[in-house]
Amino acid sequence: MFLRWGRLIAAHSRLVLILSVISLVASVAALLLIRPELQQNALVSDDAESMQVATALADRFGRGENTIIFLVDAEGPVSDPATERRIAAAFAPLTPDNGVIRVISVLNTGDPDFVSLDGRSTYALALVDADGVRNSADLVTAVEDSAAAQGLVATATGATVVNDDVTVAVEEGLIRAEIIAIPLTIIFLVLIFGGLVAAGLPLVTGAVGIVATLAITFAISFVTPQSVFSLNLVTMLGLGLGVDYSLFMVSRFREEIARRPVAEAVAVTVATVGKAVFFSAITVMFGLSATFFFPMPTIAQMGQAGILVVGMALVYGLTFLPALLAVLGPRVNRYGVRLPDLGPRAGFWHTLAGRVMRRPVAFLVPIMVFLLVLSIPLLALNLTPGTINIVGSDSPSRVASDRLQNEFTGNGGNTIPVILTASDGDALSASSVAAGTAFAERIAALPGVTGVDGLTTGALVEAIPYDWSGYGGDPSELPFLLRQALPALVDGDATLLQVAFDASPTDAQTIVEDIRRLDVGGVSPMVGGDAAFNVDVRSGIIDALPVALLFVFAGSYLILLLSFGSLLLPVKAIFMTLLSITSSLGIVVVVFQQGLGQDLLGFTADGQLIATTPILMFCVLWGLSMDYEVLLLSRVQEEYVKSGRNRESVALGIENTGGVITGAAAIMIVVFGGFVIAEVTVIKSLGFGLAVAVLIDATIVRCLLVPATMRLLGRWNWWAPVSVQRAVDRLGFGPEGLPAPPPSAPPAATPAD
Repeated sequence: MFLRWGRLIAAHSRLVLILSVISLVASVAALLLIRPELQQNALVSDDAESMQVATALADRFGRGENTIIFLVDAEGPVSDPATERRIAAAFAPLTPDNGVIRVISVLNTGDPDFVSLDGRSTYALALVDADGVRNSADLVTAVEDSAAAQGLVATATGATVVNDDVTVAVEEGLIRAEIIAIPLTIIFLVLIFGGLVAAGLPLVTGAVGIVATLAITFAISFVTPQSVFSLNLVTMLGLGLGVDYSLFMVSRFREEIARRPVAEAVAVTVATVGKAVFFSAITVMFGLSATFFFPMPTIAQMGQAGILVVGMALVYGLTFLPALLAVLGPRVNRYGVRLPDLGPRAGFWHTLAGRVMRRPVAFLVPIMVFLLVLSIPLLALNLTPGTINIVGSDSPSRVASDRLQNEFTGNGGNTIPVILTASDGDALSASSVAAGTAFAERIAALPGVTGVDGLTTGALVEAIPYDWSGYGGDPSELPFLLRQALPALVDGDATLLQVAFDASPTDAQTIVEDIRRLDVGGVSPMVGGDAAFNVDVRSGIIDALPVALLFVFAGSYLILLLSFGSLLLPVKAIFMTLLSITSSLGIVVVVFQQGLGQDLLGFTADGQLIATTPILMFCVLWGLSMDYEVLLLSRVQEEYVKSGRNRESVALGIENTGGVITGAAAIMIVVFGGFVIAEVTVIKSLGFGLAVAVLIDATIVRCLLVPATMRLLGRWNWWAPVSVQRAVDRLGFGPEGLPAPPPSAPPAATPAD
């Protein structure tokens, strides 16, 4: 099947290249013309309770995801009448013409929580519509300029502003990563191939796949939202896998062109490495498709982008690249570069495999223990949605957010919002107010809770004293200042409570769960905020994990069964891959959750790991680990079909692929490692984790564990019932009989430079 495909591509190579160039031009045009719709904060579905609260906060109380928070600093007390007038003038741009629906501040509520503890700073909540979100950068600039004209300093934060900061940081990080990764990749490719033409082919193929994927992603963003982090993932995987696959293809073609005509060399390359690339890419895409099981839009969007870029790497790797090789022929070796021999000496990989297979248990046991020890920190995994911490600590939005938490009563909004829905449909009825008061008292009695601010409790009652026990259900009875504060706390059947706490993030999640379990007649609660968001993220992961793992294990087993026609090799591969992933995730927990090396990497650990990191690492690494497994075992199987000798086949397979796998892994590490310099912690942790995992996988697992386990399994490596082998052969996936090279054919000459 793959042999015929290779011959077809070789026969129509120029047509394939023309079609590839047309697709590239169309992709570039799309990138220039399309402005994508990207988002960054969608870790749980809209049906999650925390998201329902976020929507209600925005739509009903002027707070939430579509809220821009403006922090204003004055030289004197905010309560001074002259300062109040200057603050009001600073907020002048917050009008409906600029997309602002409502503004809530100390000026129209009298709520002391809007004033800092030193009395010299205040903040306002500006609820904006879709236009306000789209033009938030202009609105922020307008308020900053207006405040400066009044002698004040304004700084903006909130989800909308953070989203803008993340988008800018992602784009800047992408450029910085490429500036580092691409030159180093070129250097590694030249070192591996010793020639400029051969070194350029993987980079060109990877770049074409990335451009095509970005164009498709941009177009899809008009149909369904796409994550801003998808851009980084596309570049990571596109450059890494595109170069990876092409590296193996070009290496095998150079091996074959020395003993076959060009067309046959292309066909054999596709039939061997091309087949391995096909199953490797399918496995990577299969692993990434597990992201769809998690009720987390951002994860699914990144998984979708990853599947697209792997698919493009596969399409161009099995069409564009072999067609280019067919046109180049022996010229693939042109512009050779004389380089010092920096790699292992000839026979190193064969010797290493032989030593491991002579004492397989002596290698297998300590290595497995070592990897299991590295996996132990994973047991302490503590997930967080990320929120404001995903941007750099010196970002203005991050600084403003930190100040709101530290300088304002109730931590400046760093509270647990609870929306109480009245059973009788009227939050201001006497019975609903009484029930809400009782509920607030129950919350205040929970461990870790330091106070509850609401209509009848907390700071508002202290600022505007009123005896609620005599309230008869008529809002007109309330004092004027209290009636002014109602829109920020009451809307129809809903009342807003803000629960202050003095607890760690983990204990805050316990408070959320305790509140959700409370039962007071007359009102029903919905709990939101970061802690509730965290609870919902964790619940979504726990609920989806068993099904996702079953899907990945079963699907990977089937793919590997079709690839090798063996019942036991897929089991071994799955076990090895799990060891590789859990050990690398353990290292990520130690670094990014516990803070080992945080100063060196330029971030501040807070005892939590961003939820996207372990899920994406698992899904991506599942495919990447299988990538090297498939490419290595394909060559081992090729040798085994020839000789039928297990030990010699393993040694030859590792000898023929060890150098290429090491080079490919080095390039992968460079590509992934380039993203460690990103300002956004999500990308930094993902790049670091993937680089560490590839290092472990390409060295400890492939070079030591694989030969040890294959030596112990012996002939059982390739065993399967005859019926299974026949089914694999009928599907066209079994080992193909390769044409023998012409016995008298001289090696293909290398054209002079």
